[in-house]
Amino acid sequence: MKLEHVALTISDAEEIEDFYQNILGLHKIRDFILKKDLAREIFGIDKETKVFLLQKNELLLELFLMPEQYSHDFKHICISINNREELIEKAAQNAYQYIRIKRERPDLIFIKDKSANIF
Repeated sequence: MKLEHVALTISDAEEIEDFYQNILGLHKIRDFILKKDLAREIFGIDKETKVFLLQKNELLLELFLMPEQYSHDFKHICISINNREELIEKAAQNAYQYIRIKRERPDLIFIKDKSANIF
């Protein structure tokens, strides 16, 4: 198993430069918009959202900009594993909720633990 990235929600875009770049020393790789339908399907947030990818050495952070307070957020831990189908099967057999989003590249798969943490 390999850690791919950690995702956090931030409320102010100025934090990218002020904290993540100037204090932690991360560098902005790119930014993009998470479409409303995908945000709703994965995170239960019915809103298009700006996302920033920052990196330093092996650490990759995905920062979701959400100035408003919501009962949900975008926090998740992204891992890669050798056998995704085996993981989905184990999750289903043990009553863990998962979301599978079909796409041309490998499908997106999100699994929630019983505390609603998303992997």
